[in-house]
Amino acid sequence: MARLPYVDRNASARVDELYGRIGRLGRPVLNLYRVLAHQPAALEAFLGMSAYVRSSSTLEPQLRELIILATADELGQEYELVQHTEIARRVGVPQHKIDAVATRSLAALDESERSAVEYAREVARSREVSDAAFESLRSHFSDQSIIDIVVTAAWYHLCAAILGPLEVELERA
Repeated sequence: MARLPYVDRNASARVDELYGRIGRLGRPVLNLYRVLAHQPAALEAFLGMSAYVRSSSTLEPQLRELIILATADELGQEYELVQHTEIARRVGVPQHKIDAVATRSLAALDESERSAVEYAREVARSREVSDAAFESLRSHFSDQSIIDIVVTAAWYHLCAAILGPLEVELERA
């Protein structure tokens, strides 16, 4: 059970407005959002950055999802692994690439994917990255895309730091 109760619809006009915004984005109102709704301003800020990572960055959706899966796996975050395995499938990541990230056998990934996944894992382990890992990113991506890789990995560290301490439960069908 989550450490704070989930906020349901009709809790306030502001919460209903934010939940409506989530729905218009084509997303369900996840437990993550329902717990953040205790502080609507925090939920609104969270949604803004989430929208950037998922819709406005320079990263192709397939690469974005591989980075998210690698970060979630390295951080041991089941909630994000389950959510983003499904999203990865929806955006066209082949199952063998999802499996490659899960098993840490990256031969199935192309060089740029491997570089981004290795970066995500390394930074999740130590909050640092080696010169070799960073130079690998530079050899495959523009400076703009590197920032988006860094921000994407970092964003899912924040998600883990919310989900874990609040013990947010995975939605069950």
